[in-house]
Amino acid sequence: MPDTIEQLENDILVSAGSDGPGLVQRLHELFSEVISENETLREEGQKAKMLNKAMKAENARLKRQIAKLKKLAFGASADRNPDKTQAYHAKDGSEDAPPKGDAGYSENSAENAANGEQSADRPKPRNTNGRGKRVWPDHIEKREIYMGTEDRKCPCGCGGSIVGMDTTETLEVIPARYYIAVRQYPKYGCKMRGAIKGTKFDRRIFPNTVMSHGLMANAITMRFGWQLPWYRQENIFLSQGINLNRSSLMRWSNRIANEALLSIYELMEQDLKTNSERLFMDETTLPILQPGKGRTKTSYLYALLRDDRAFSGNKPPVVIYYPRETRAMRNIHDILDGVTAIVQTDSYAGYGQLGKPSTSVEHITPVKCWAHARRNFTDEYEFNQTPDAKRVIQIIEELYDEEKKIRGKPPLIRAAHRREFSAPILDRLKAFLIKHSDRHLSKSKMARAIHYVLRQWEELTAFVNDGRIDLDTNAVERMFKPTILLRKNVLFVGSEEGAAAWGVHASIVETCKLNGVNAEPYLKWVFDQIATKLPLSKYEKLLPWNAPVEFRINR
Repeated sequence: MPDTIEQLENDILVSAGSDGPGLVQRLHELFSEVISENETLREEGQKAKMLNKAMKAENARLKRQIAKLKKLAFGASADRNPDKTQAYHAKDGSEDAPPKGDAGYSENSAENAANGEQSADRPKPRNTNGRGKRVWPDHIEKREIYMGTEDRKCPCGCGGSIVGMDTTETLEVIPARYYIAVRQYPKYGCKMRGAIKGTKFDRRIFPNTVMSHGLMANAITMRFGWQLPWYRQENIFLSQGINLNRSSLMRWSNRIANEALLSIYELMEQDLKTNSERLFMDETTLPILQPGKGRTKTSYLYALLRDDRAFSGNKPPVVIYYPRETRAMRNIHDILDGVTAIVQTDSYAGYGQLGKPSTSVEHITPVKCWAHARRNFTDEYEFNQTPDAKRVIQIIEELYDEEKKIRGKPPLIRAAHRREFSAPILDRLKAFLIKHSDRHLSKSKMARAIHYVLRQWEELTAFVNDGRIDLDTNAVERMFKPTILLRKNVLFVGSEEGAAAWGVHASIVETCKLNGVNAEPYLKWVFDQIATKLPLSKYEKLLPWNAPVEFRINR
């Protein structure tokens, strides 16, 4: 190109005569403008390419976020192995089928079913269409209702007698009825003492109210057991013509929690912290109304769970809820202060100091959760169909398949099985992650998922040599389902006092569920016992797992 320009200049000088130098100068100026404009266009093109790349990345990020929100709102809560998703949706799923984690479904019953045998203590299940004879629990009352003629003769008047009966069974309900208990305490004229002798009043925990033990046991169970807010209970009373304000229910509930039941809550907490080998911990949000501001602030509800049934432990399951204003690390350390046990959590930074020397939680053995580690890969595969993410999910699924074989077994058996079968799977997984980590951009979701696992490898693999540890924290996450449903129904908690009452009531009601105790009659019995001025030294018998057998739920 320079040779061509020089030749053009020479031609202009030769042919243009005295005007040649001016034309050459003008040619130089025009050529410089063309070069400058070309450079400008090139720079703008590069900027446009970079902006387009950034917009594509932002678009991909927003699409991933939308997909994640859609999954939270409409998708399944459980992560699934991609290889099993199609088979899962192809099943003729029945709501009557027991879940895999159902306590009533044992490995022996599964083996019997596989061999065509029927377990002696389990009735034959109904088919997938809901047909077949239903087996009712033994404690349900059966009332025989005769549907024929009064004289038990043929209705045509021929005088024929009954020669047989066709029967049908339907489940009926008697709606709840409210009544006013007018207790009459007689006064006697005592001839021996020459005075009037009265009858002792029936004791109640709060005598100067119209609140009965049975009414509050029902109201508390409806709210914290079945997630029925106070305003809905108020409307139920109104449907019966009873004007019982929601504020009264709330005030009674708070008082019962923070005065009557607080000692039971503290005993449960003490047993949980001092008599546990392995604990789960997690938290969720809990909106609380700010007084005078007309808006809510986000507080948190922590859950500390002991459930040793997975490794055949003999300690009763118990969950304690702790309302706290923030998610700060100091709240976690305050809750776990004095605990000497394995504590299994997610990877939130607030749990990062567990087990560190010179802290209040130095005696804790921290363990992480494989479900959280897997979730990063399932999100990546669902959004980008990344083959490496699919392979990681498949390998992690192998770990869970091995866990199914030892669920409910003693710790030594679980540890031995894991060392033989789970350890090689973990070796393959680690080798795969290290080998393929360089194939993905350092800031990509896949690379972050890989680094997440490798960074926490020691705490993720601690389960291999300790049969008390589970693969994940799903046990404690399930304990938040009632809280999430109630939170959705009530929208917010009215005060700090209400949040404290929430923690007490939810702890007792959910621990009742874990131990197969019917919460409503249990609570009424507890209120009756407390009203008799039972000494605190005897409150041990009031704990949910020590409840009388008549409060046990027949499954």
